[in-house]
Amino acid sequence: MLAARIDTLTSALSHKRQLRQLRQSQADGYHLVELDSCFIRYREAGRGPKTLVLAVDPPITLECYDQLLALLAPDYHVYVFELPGFGYSMVKSDFQFHFEATIETLQELLRHWNAGPYTLAFPCASAFFSIALANQYPELVSHLAMIQSPNWQQEQAWKHRLDPHRVLNRAVVGQLFMKLKKRHVAEQWVKFVSNTPDFTRDSLPLIDRQLKHGGCYCLASAMQYGLPEKSPTLLEVTQPARLIYGEQDRSHKATNFETIRDYGHQISLHPIHQAGHFPELEAPDIFKSFIDELHQSNC
Repeated sequence: MLAARIDTLTSALSHKRQLRQLRQSQADGYHLVELDSCFIRYREAGRGPKTLVLAVDPPITLECYDQLLALLAPDYHVYVFELPGFGYSMVKSDFQFHFEATIETLQELLRHWNAGPYTLAFPCASAFFSIALANQYPELVSHLAMIQSPNWQQEQAWKHRLDPHRVLNRAVVGQLFMKLKKRHVAEQWVKFVSNTPDFTRDSLPLIDRQLKHGGCYCLASAMQYGLPEKSPTLLEVTQPARLIYGEQDRSHKATNFETIRDYGHQISLHPIHQAGHFPELEAPDIFKSFIDELHQSNC
């Protein structure tokens, strides 16, 4: 965990000033909650009978969710949050990026809201967190809507394709690289994986502003400790579940999304042809229709 200390100590040293400024300037619907090992920044909207929780896919920011929240709010009680170590969800000095430690942090967040049971809609690598939460805390999770995620082995292959020279996946080197290049990495990533020019154009200034003003992008620590080679124990889910994915994501051209069924034969797959890596934001109307169907059919 020595390498991750580069991220945790940096965040811990700056979080008091940064969070004080945030609290003074946050718009309505934006919130900060302090948990045992980190702070979580989130948005809340709607008062529908079912509670939907979306995790932000870094480097996307909460500010990118206006259109999706406007669509969902009439029918759902929605939370969307920035994962620990990303955006303004700043970690404390004792935070651990390990998979199980993150699961404990997320279940603490869900219990803090006290609005379950929840439909979890987590993207990419964070979808594995939703599977683990559904396994370990079934009383908290009613449905799963995983986004842009295959099985663990396919995700490992994706990770290594994106980092063939093991810069991000090398301890210390990856953390220092991200400290120096986080704004550049964020811009190039969104341009590479998004298939929606309007979304790319509108989101990039929001992302750059956040990173320029102290936002976190602990990508190296998350990849090294939260997405290690060895898979955590992930059992088949018993909740109604589906995978929603964008077919035009260039980073996932070689990915077999059918492998998500390793975690439940009942998981249905729902591609969005025109979307890239962020289908919930690139095609929010289609994404909402899939969420509606998930609750109507329970399959």
